[in-house]
Amino acid sequence: MKKYIGITFLLIVGCVLHACGNQESPEAQEVIEVAEGDTLVYLSVENTVASSFDDTPDWAPPPNPKAPIDGDMLTRWSSKLGVDNEWIYFDLGKSKVLNKIIIRWEAAYAVDYEILTSLDAKNWKRLVLMEGQDGVIDEIEFSPIKTRYVKIIGLKRNNPTWGFSIWEFEIYGPKSLNTDETGRKTPAVDLSKKKEELEKAMAGLEEKPTPMTLEEFHKGVVYTSWTDWELGSVPSDLTLVHLKKMGVKHIAIMAPAYQDAVDSTEIATHDFKGGDSPTDEAIAHAIRTCHTLGIKVLLKPHLDCKDGTFRGDIIGTKAWFVNYKKFILRYAKLAQDNNAEIFSVGTELENTSFDAWDGEWRDIIASVRDIYKGYLTYSANWTEYIDMPFWDALDFIGIDAYFPLTDKNDPTKEELVAAWEKQADVLEKWLKDNNLNKPIIFTELGYVSSDGTNKQPWATLSNPEDQTEQADCLDAALEVLSKRSWFKGMYIWQYFPLERWSPIGFPIRDKEAEVVIEKWYKEIE
Repeated sequence: MKKYIGITFLLIVGCVLHACGNQESPEAQEVIEVAEGDTLVYLSVENTVASSFDDTPDWAPPPNPKAPIDGDMLTRWSSKLGVDNEWIYFDLGKSKVLNKIIIRWEAAYAVDYEILTSLDAKNWKRLVLMEGQDGVIDEIEFSPIKTRYVKIIGLKRNNPTWGFSIWEFEIYGPKSLNTDETGRKTPAVDLSKKKEELEKAMAGLEEKPTPMTLEEFHKGVVYTSWTDWELGSVPSDLTLVHLKKMGVKHIAIMAPAYQDAVDSTEIATHDFKGGDSPTDEAIAHAIRTCHTLGIKVLLKPHLDCKDGTFRGDIIGTKAWFVNYKKFILRYAKLAQDNNAEIFSVGTELENTSFDAWDGEWRDIIASVRDIYKGYLTYSANWTEYIDMPFWDALDFIGIDAYFPLTDKNDPTKEELVAAWEKQADVLEKWLKDNNLNKPIIFTELGYVSSDGTNKQPWATLSNPEDQTEQADCLDAALEVLSKRSWFKGMYIWQYFPLERWSPIGFPIRDKEAEVVIEKWYKEIE
């Protein structure tokens, strides 16, 4: 937690724990005396107004400007992506005296921002300017001021492709000068009801999964988080309980890491508080919860480019492979230490997985086997798997199976079944021609819930919502593939540990597709 203390009218006092950057004093106002030892009270907010909302289909929270004042760390305001100078302001209902603000940032935090105050929401005065910040929690204390409106403007985003996102914005003032405020419990952290729900759901459960075999059918989903803490949270545990109830027996936990661009060689996991990768502790917690529920785990590292370029374009070099080996061995040890049943040595790195780099990949696989004793796979892109030379060194052939199916926006279920029959025949012939006597699992299979998703399953579309097409694509895949002896299951892309608004995105929770998957997963032996 970061704490910024002592912004007075003419004097800026230092900060605790972190350098606080530059701050500007507010314009002169009346001096408000506060009795020594006076306690703080949470100031209620009557209304909120935001400049914009994130409208991406599979990430965005509901467009609710009151999310940052509801005391719930599972809801947030997120501004339009890729734009600076977005803002949200809070109406206290009447003039109140405040002297402290706490901001609880989501991963999309503001590096630079300013906080303004106003008596009429028209004429604004700067309260504080913050520069060079690093997210998580900002506590800002200042001499008491009387105002009705408080606005925060994001001036610079920590990620050029993101917006600004706040879990909670808390305003406090002296209790003696805000006598009609009743306050509330510490906002944003009270999960007691969810903890009780989890304890009830987990009572008596110590199932522990049976040992994995090469013949079992993977009834899986991909579990995705780009925050440090979600996988270790109570809401995440409840999501895993939900997945168990719908027949899921396998969870692929994604572990994202980053390099700057396709030609970079340095790889970072961002394993720190407030980072955009789950911490090792959070991943270990999720694995333990899965095992308690009798669910087996695939640990699936993903390497992405910070500039947004597709990971499949990453360029392999000798220096890159040296660092990639260090990175993948780190997660192999994490998988071994936590008894994950299966481990992926790579995901969609098709610009590095051809013959020229066969020796490097075989060295990586051999080194992983020295550390990790479970089953190994590689998660090949659907355009990549055919020419990979090192499948014989792995236990499972893993494919992220975003195969295009038809050229129609509204195919019938029969047409989708026919398309999957054709694709299954291609896979079967490829196995035979290459003498690969290995099971295939789809380490990813997913569709967005919008028209035309079958044409480009890898794409996030802006077409009208169509839950039925999403459900039919998955239904057709299982109808066809469950009858092929070499096919040993799939991991549906995707589930989030925390529920997110996703009207036309990939997540299937509470959609028609979830009903389809539950039916199949409970019926398939």
